[in-house]
Amino acid sequence: METQTPESPANLTWHHRLPFFYGWVIVAVGFGMMFASNGINWSLGVISSPMRDDLGWTLSDIFTGLMIRVLATAVGAALFTRFADYKNGPMRSVAVTGTIIAVSLALTSRVTEVWQFWLLFGVVNGLASGGHSALVTAAVVPRWFRRSRGRAVATATMGSSVAAFILPTSIAFLIRSSDWDTAWLVLSGLFFVLSVFPALLIRRQPEDLGMVPDGGDAPRSSSAPPPAPEVSITAHEARRSKIFWLLIITVSLATTSSMGVPAIMAPMFEWKEFTPERAAIAATIYGLFSLSSRYLWGYLADKIPVNILLAGVGVFNAMTLPLLIVLSGDVAYVYAALVGIGVSGLVVAQGLVWPYYFGRAHLGAIIGMSRPIPVIMSASAILLMSQDFDRSGSYTFSLAVMGIMAGLSALMMIAASKVAGRKAEA
Repeated sequence: METQTPESPANLTWHHRLPFFYGWVIVAVGFGMMFASNGINWSLGVISSPMRDDLGWTLSDIFTGLMIRVLATAVGAALFTRFADYKNGPMRSVAVTGTIIAVSLALTSRVTEVWQFWLLFGVVNGLASGGHSALVTAAVVPRWFRRSRGRAVATATMGSSVAAFILPTSIAFLIRSSDWDTAWLVLSGLFFVLSVFPALLIRRQPEDLGMVPDGGDAPRSSSAPPPAPEVSITAHEARRSKIFWLLIITVSLATTSSMGVPAIMAPMFEWKEFTPERAAIAATIYGLFSLSSRYLWGYLADKIPVNILLAGVGVFNAMTLPLLIVLSGDVAYVYAALVGIGVSGLVVAQGLVWPYYFGRAHLGAIIGMSRPIPVIMSASAILLMSQDFDRSGSYTFSLAVMGIMAGLSALMMIAASKVAGRKAEA
């Protein structure tokens, strides 16, 4: 009887038999999870007005829930992202946390008191979110690619752009034909379908399946040429380096706008005297341009160093984020397009900066350490913008702050680049 060798086709799993590299399956899973996870934020911008009117809450009450969710995500990330460094850890973490999020969304449809909303949407949903979509796109997808990492991360994170393009107008139509609590139930079902079942397809890294990054099988023969050397820095080593803390400051300043401005896009256009339906169109335009520019940013990320890319994104956002202060009428829709382009670049660059400097092996633990401060800054931006409107009836002050923060992030990235020595070749 003929003996099967490790290289024999009979011993290959279905992952190897696909007509394309299995890493793109991981990218597709990340895409769906980003759609579901960020779709919650986009939908909240549309749901906030009918919830506020029906329950007698303020805008700050509702967006305080989002702020709590963002802060709880930082705690969840510290707890869960380390599982990305263990075999089967990402799959189990995403399946469990995805189920928790879906249930919390369903229960959110029944809230009557603001503390219930803060608990379910803020605390429970947020803690679980720390081990969900960000774990896949930030700590798993980069492990599967080296040459095409920029395009892979861009494609995975594109799910958030598609959500912004589709969900605001869809949810606005659903609320108009039904009510806001039905919208939460629909989001719960959508989240379960797009995250819990696909979690079973997640694998930590190509080496776990006998593959190598970007495609192919791991060399088994001693005569096969070894892969290019790969430097990976441990979480302990990263924490003791100056560049790690400079990057945290850079990312924190940049992230200030990436959550606050898009999440409050629809209310900001209502401030500009747009109807709720026309304000939802602004979020759709944001999503369209975020989506259409994502591949451009991914292509650039594969061609130029990510530190230069991140600094350039900071300059772009510094110039564009305050523009809504002076725009009015239909020309204000240009603002939504510019923000979509800028935030798209920021999402791609942030997803690449950690493997760029520290490698793949300990990516989960490093990202878990790096997330709390940027997340706190994101949460502060949401609170700043909602309270700015409640107190002054406008977003002028908070939008100016967003632009200043983006400019400071570019300056910090330049400073970090001067401090950094030899980067980790990931």
